[in-house]
Amino acid sequence: MRTLSDPTPEQQTYARLAAICLLANYILQGLGDSVTIIFRSGESFTEAANYVVQHELLWRVCLLEVGLAWIATGILAFALYAVLEPVNKRLAQLALCLRLGASLVGAASLMFRVVAARFYMASPKEGLFTSEQLRTLISAMTRGGSEGVEIAWMFQGAGAILFFLLFLRSGYMPRTLARLVILGGILLIPMSAAMFIFPRYIGPLKLVGLPGFFGEVATAIWILVKGLRPRAPEVSPSP
Repeated sequence: MRTLSDPTPEQQTYARLAAICLLANYILQGLGDSVTIIFRSGESFTEAANYVVQHELLWRVCLLEVGLAWIATGILAFALYAVLEPVNKRLAQLALCLRLGASLVGAASLMFRVVAARFYMASPKEGLFTSEQLRTLISAMTRGGSEGVEIAWMFQGAGAILFFLLFLRSGYMPRTLARLVILGGILLIPMSAAMFIFPRYIGPLKLVGLPGFFGEVATAIWILVKGLRPRAPEVSPSP
């Protein structure tokens, strides 16, 4: 009978796939959001609209990168399930459903950002909408997309807690890393709920997600370098 102290080659492969997906998610999300959100901070409506019109292809590529990040999250969910199913099948299944929920809700929320881009491109067309109408429509679309992401983060946090509780139980990775990701998942849920209720505080609230970010990035790097490690043998009590 296979024991948890001896990860199989298949588990090692899926663990590395999970690590790649973790890093890909953050890289793709960062590339997409940098152009469409971060670099647009402080711009007026007219400045943002002009940028979208002048760089339509770049804007669409960046939105695609965000979509690919959510796809990577879905693949990550299955990869983690394949690694941790031998530890506890039921909890691994629940964690898989939660992380897949994050992937689906997050990807669906992208449609708001696509529609907002179309409204930006409509702004130079005289007589279609007034600037104030467009500003209101884009603001509503932006808020709708953000709230979709916040719900997805709640799914993601719950899934991370369960998956890394199983990592903690298995001993496949350092306990400090597993605990850091669990802490990040615990913080991510109330952080997302607070962002949903108090959107004006989104900026400072995002700092609460840093433990989870650092924990997942460190976990991905550790797995790529070290792979899964055997669980330490249990020490029999002295007679």
